[in-house]
Amino acid sequence: MPSIALYYPWMHFQDDNWLRLALLTWDHLARVRPRVVEDRDGELVRQLRAETDFIVETAPSPTVLDTVAESFGQIFDAAPGFLLERYGLAEPQATPLGHGQVRLAGWRDYEPPVTQHVVTGPPLAELLTWVYVGGQGSRMGGGLRDSLVSIGLAIPSEGPWVGMDPKLGSIYLAVLADAMARSEVLSPATDDPRMHNAVGALDRLTALVFDDHVSVPAVEDVERAYLHVALRTVIEPDNLDHVPITKLIRFRETHRSELAAFHEHVAGMGAELQAIAKVESLEVASAHLRALYETKTRPQLNDLRRALRGLGVESSAGTLAQKIDFSPAAGTVLGSIAAAGGQLAVASAAVAVTLVPYLAGKFKARRQQVTNSPVAYLLAADRELTGRTLLGAFHHRTGRR
Repeated sequence: MPSIALYYPWMHFQDDNWLRLALLTWDHLARVRPRVVEDRDGELVRQLRAETDFIVETAPSPTVLDTVAESFGQIFDAAPGFLLERYGLAEPQATPLGHGQVRLAGWRDYEPPVTQHVVTGPPLAELLTWVYVGGQGSRMGGGLRDSLVSIGLAIPSEGPWVGMDPKLGSIYLAVLADAMARSEVLSPATDDPRMHNAVGALDRLTALVFDDHVSVPAVEDVERAYLHVALRTVIEPDNLDHVPITKLIRFRETHRSELAAFHEHVAGMGAELQAIAKVESLEVASAHLRALYETKTRPQLNDLRRALRGLGVESSAGTLAQKIDFSPAAGTVLGSIAAAGGQLAVASAAVAVTLVPYLAGKFKARRQQVTNSPVAYLLAADRELTGRTLLGAFHHRTGRR
């Protein structure tokens, strides 16, 4: 699966918690935000941009823009009257909502977030979806923009923007994301659940534009969704906003190899995941993903925990002799100490001769156990991002105190 995600449909991220989880999921997260556009990023995004290479700024290629323009041109030629009736903005009509608010007659719950609003524009501008049509980083070709404006399906602003009916705009941005993802081998991802599913949107364009209800899979990227389910299961509480971003960055850099191994583990469930990918109910798809985790991944994670507990040692010298399994040390000075009741009244040199090699073997075995496990990434997240130790996590799950 692609290791780089393509964020859509907006230029600025809407959910910091989603972004934190994305940091633990993808190698990079690409987005389309031209440099000339006002920077409305929050502090989390600014820190990620300054300290990591996680966020990658990209732009649609001319080929991608041409592909999208051609597809929309065919739709417009097919039934211009229908499109004007449903999405036309030449004379926007409004219906009252109360408290002084208004909405377009064709409104369908696709109000753009505040960070995407254009500062200056025509009446009701805050209710439209605005697409940047400028120089570098343009999200729409100039020819398509001119066509949309001329037939009344879009209105221009005072700057390099064009406003569209919210639903038509969301369809356009989903199709654009799909075309970009295909061209650049990216995995579309969004933190706005209201948006249209981008995967396959280019092929479904006709249905999206003309039909009110289009059957689409609920989960856009089923493998990444499975990884999210796994992370949300081990990281308790679910909300990551209490974890310092510096700690998340350090964790990400430290455990890249474990994440790659877990990706391979998830890829091995291809048949089961592809079946879930066809489910159209988000609740049912989520239930299937959780059930798959319980049968395929949790048992391996529990096995790894048990194996490491069997190899565990205490860091405190005062409790070491009480916690360590002395049977492998039989016949050594350390074994004699254990046989004598655990008294450590021996010379430090003698302890070093026996204890250090013994501990070295334990730690080596632990490293090998972790290296060979496909779920080591989840164990690391459980231990390092929740504030619980391995033993504490075990007690937490078993009810022991």
